[in-house]
Amino acid sequence: MSVKLTAAGANFKRITTVLIDNQTSVIVSSCHRRLAGLKSGPMNRRPILAFLVVLGLSFTGYKLFPKSNWVHAGSSLPAVAPSEASPLSPPSPSSAPPPAAAVATSYAYYDALPDMIERVSPGVVNISSVTVINYQVYGMDQFMRLWGMPAERKQSSLGSGFIIDQDGYVITNNHVVEQATEVLVTLPDKRQFKAKIVGKDEKMDLALLQLWDSNRKIPANLKPVVIGNSDLVRIGETVVAVGNPFGLQNTVTRGIISAKNRTIGLGPFDNFLQTDASINPGNSGGPLFNIRGEVIGINSAIHSQTGQSSGLGFAIPTNEAVKLLPDLKRYGRIPRPWLGILGEKISPQLQHYYRIPTEKGVLIFNLVQGAPSDRAGLRQGDILLEIDGVETNETNDVEKLLAKHKPDEVVTVKVYRGNLKPREIKIQLEELPRLENLPRGIL
Repeated sequence: MSVKLTAAGANFKRITTVLIDNQTSVIVSSCHRRLAGLKSGPMNRRPILAFLVVLGLSFTGYKLFPKSNWVHAGSSLPAVAPSEASPLSPPSPSSAPPPAAAVATSYAYYDALPDMIERVSPGVVNISSVTVINYQVYGMDQFMRLWGMPAERKQSSLGSGFIIDQDGYVITNNHVVEQATEVLVTLPDKRQFKAKIVGKDEKMDLALLQLWDSNRKIPANLKPVVIGNSDLVRIGETVVAVGNPFGLQNTVTRGIISAKNRTIGLGPFDNFLQTDASINPGNSGGPLFNIRGEVIGINSAIHSQTGQSSGLGFAIPTNEAVKLLPDLKRYGRIPRPWLGILGEKISPQLQHYYRIPTEKGVLIFNLVQGAPSDRAGLRQGDILLEIDGVETNETNDVEKLLAKHKPDEVVTVKVYRGNLKPREIKIQLEELPRLENLPRGIL
């Protein structure tokens, strides 16, 4: 049986086109031309052997020359011009590789992150505090001594913080050092210093410390961090949390900003940055860095059922904290004004039960005797509608509006009383007393 050479050549070309990559097309074309030059005649072994040789070379080419011809940025390997490429040279990708500048930028980004961590880590510190809890009970001293029960016990806690200047000031959370009798700060270079609590604010959960060495002097060679502008933070921006979770010093985790202006019910000034960077117990008070190495948040809280990171971490924006530093240094506290009322948001249930004629405002259900609101003439059952012309629909609105004023200033409030028309009352503000002497939720 004889086969026409043209048909054999066509079948051979179709098979090799399917099985062989473009990198062996030069050899295939050469063999095809050679077969086409044979005269018609009985089928011999030369075409079959040529086909097997080409097929073997093609598979060998796949192993020796992978398709990707990308080179790491900075490599000195010379590029091969298309005209100089041999038949066994690596194939050109079907789509052009990204520009060299884009590849270099990608590598530079990942190379810059470790450099940034090395630059900022010396400013992140480990904070351990000791609180003495007194168990003494009046009239039970002899009983406790008889049974060997201790009259007091020391309780320690761990947290993080960061150095903000060469004067030894350190920012952390209030709950890290709250009621602490001794605070010890450990630097990344293993130096340890006692710290003085310069000031703290419970409502913002912020505390300011200052380092002292054994000679009551500010330690030398401190590495303060750079404070960034938290108002410029964007959702999706890469951030890095550095701290001491579970006492593991200088642990670094990376994530993004998941949300801004988040309210989670921890206090009246909730305005958190939310991040999925892993934050665990011991990270409290530590910095949240942007990719430029600037602190844009103070890690403060997590939302978790287990007490460990679940991808929902919250940080105080640095712009909110920086505004408080002058008062913390000067007074040791934030001198905020108060009205001396206990209030609750008007809800549909309250409106229906008490037959309140308005659905907006804050219901005053109690007053502190002798407080500014009591002296100004406010009464229990009044509905606070406005402060200086700004509506107050929630208790947090009241605190935020009062925070814009200083003690001894005068504000004008609008209240609704009974079925009468709203009235305006002027109130002389005073500084908020110590919170431990007041009911929780006082405004």
